[in-house]
Amino acid sequence: MVRKPASPLPSIALTLGVALVMAWVTMPTVTTDMPAYLLPWFDHIVATGPVASFEQPFSNYAPAYLYLLAGLSLLSGVLPAIVLIKLLSVAGTVVLALAVRHLLIRFDAPQPVRAAALVFAMPSLLLNATLLGQCDAMWAAPCIMGVAAALDRRHATMLAWFGLAVAFKAQAVLVAPFFLALLIKRKVPLWLWPIAPAVTLATMVPAWAAGWPAADLVTIYLRQADTFQLLSFNAPNIWAILQALPLGLPLVGLATAAAIGGTAAYIARFSAQTLDNRALLSAALLATLVTAGLLPRMHERYFFLADVLALCLALVCRDRPSQTIAILVQAGSTLALLGYLSGLTGFVTLGAAAMIVATVKLAVPLLKPAVNDNPLMARAI
Repeated sequence: MVRKPASPLPSIALTLGVALVMAWVTMPTVTTDMPAYLLPWFDHIVATGPVASFEQPFSNYAPAYLYLLAGLSLLSGVLPAIVLIKLLSVAGTVVLALAVRHLLIRFDAPQPVRAAALVFAMPSLLLNATLLGQCDAMWAAPCIMGVAAALDRRHATMLAWFGLAVAFKAQAVLVAPFFLALLIKRKVPLWLWPIAPAVTLATMVPAWAAGWPAADLVTIYLRQADTFQLLSFNAPNIWAILQALPLGLPLVGLATAAAIGGTAAYIARFSAQTLDNRALLSAALLATLVTAGLLPRMHERYFFLADVLALCLALVCRDRPSQTIAILVQAGSTLALLGYLSGLTGFVTLGAAAMIVATVKLAVPLLKPAVNDNPLMARAI
């Protein structure tokens, strides 16, 4: 007698139930970014109108996210502003889960809906939306879609998704070495490359048409880079460990050089190496771990995409090494968040150790020469 596969609905309901309880507990909490940035921006939009508010610069975010805030301002009398902002972030997490489902289907992963629902069970992702009210899911989702398009060799679509991701936040460039290596490896025509910046610039046109100066719009991310000066702003990377030591050395230059060197080495290696689709997913994760792990002035949230890609890798490979990597990456991000919320740098240091171990565990088999018994290198494309 053939047994029917178990319905995914109970496990999905349980996952979402846990997420709802967590959201209910954390939703009223106000962290520092909310009164310093998000609430004033929202109040400005409400006071001046969803279109007139863009007549002059009022935020250090690119306008893609601000458009969504502007649309949300129409509900300003229905719910408190903080609730509306956090609900927008939750909606972004839903879109991210749909992107994860799309990627898992591309790999023929079993029960992709139930697997994608695990996005809501990840502490770092859920806290990002319901506690911090951040919009990181909104740039991570297009990145996931870009990775899926890369697997299908739809390079124009891949670049368009990447351009949309950058339009939401500059952190999307953390996965740029992966896309650049593919463009070089596959000899994608140069005339396609400008698609990404064209999409990013296109999202700025409505704000420019409303009156926001073009020069200010195209330099938003350059000004963001000078906002924080710490070597590591609670980011779980090697610089968090060195920053905690009484070295007294000017490490920003060293960190910048290490990031440039590491990124160049990554691009050189993977623009010359042929990988199957599972290995490509691993390479995308490695790109985010290398860039966020070596760049200075990273925040505790900047491993967000790594959290998602590590989950996807574990769900696709379904083996102990990938699951261990996913657990380590998630532990690293969650500990960094705890360090940020509590002010205890020890949490960040522990998170950095977990993230470094995860990076090494991922890189070692991926960088080995392809052999028949290496599952990462099978079915090369």
